[in-house]
Amino acid sequence: MLNDQINSKIRFNSYAFALTNCILGCALGFFYGHITLETIITAISISITGVSVLALCNYSIDYSRAYKSHLKDKKEGIISPIMVGDIPVTQLRKRMAIMTLIATVFGAIAIYLALGSNIQVLSWFIFLCVMCVLATLFYNVSALYLYRGLGAIAIFLLFGIASVICAQFLIVAASHSTIDIYPDTILLAFSSGAASLMILYGRSIRMMVNDTPNVVRKSFVLSFGYKITSIYLLALLLANIFFSVLACVSSHRPIESLLLLIGFIPMSYQIYTIIRHMKMSVILKQSFNNLMFYCCINNLVWVIILTIDYWLYN
Repeated sequence: MLNDQINSKIRFNSYAFALTNCILGCALGFFYGHITLETIITAISISITGVSVLALCNYSIDYSRAYKSHLKDKKEGIISPIMVGDIPVTQLRKRMAIMTLIATVFGAIAIYLALGSNIQVLSWFIFLCVMCVLATLFYNVSALYLYRGLGAIAIFLLFGIASVICAQFLIVAASHSTIDIYPDTILLAFSSGAASLMILYGRSIRMMVNDTPNVVRKSFVLSFGYKITSIYLLALLLANIFFSVLACVSSHRPIESLLLLIGFIPMSYQIYTIIRHMKMSVILKQSFNNLMFYCCINNLVWVIILTIDYWLYN
């Protein structure tokens, strides 16, 4: 019962993290553009698209794990249906189709409102969105998942870099302002990318310890060793802090970076807990869940900073 509750919170916080990443990018777009009905609709469409893509990604992971379990049973001579918990695979496919449709429709709305008059740029954005959706559909299907690094690259680019930079770009374009990608946007995109990789690391450890024994022999920790992966996790935390604080100091008020540093204290503690209790399933799950929560809080702190600066400078 406790594990089910924690798993539900983890799934919910993963959606919250994807949403706050998109909101952060939209807030940057509002800061450098304008707040109009058109930009508000664009921001809502971007946020729905981001959450839908993550939902599609999660469903793809669930389907892949269920299919691998089915193949394992089949090799052992056990005939079993492909089930994701209590959900049959046909129902999961319907959910995946719905999420694909939602992501496509709202993504198209956001792109059209921002770039409808620029056919060349519009076509490139549509191409990139289609590629993202296709990549998400095939995410975790092959044996290249996680341990060969393709999953980490996809998470870093899609849920870290693209969710912030593309959101800011589209909102500024919808504002009919000078289209540009600003320095603090780039820095915050790398900060969000580092946070996404931290969460991916926590998820891979959680799978290794608890649910997915077939991942153990190819896991990131066992491939590179405890010390190296601990250093990797600490490096991601430091990169997250560095890029976030640098964006604040270089493009906003340095005093506001104190709010960010305060917000990084509980996040740092969760990283410490993950490293220290890597083999304790319940503690690891709870720390992983808390880590995503504090990543969301840090994104919202940035939204508050941008809101304050917007009203002061405009």
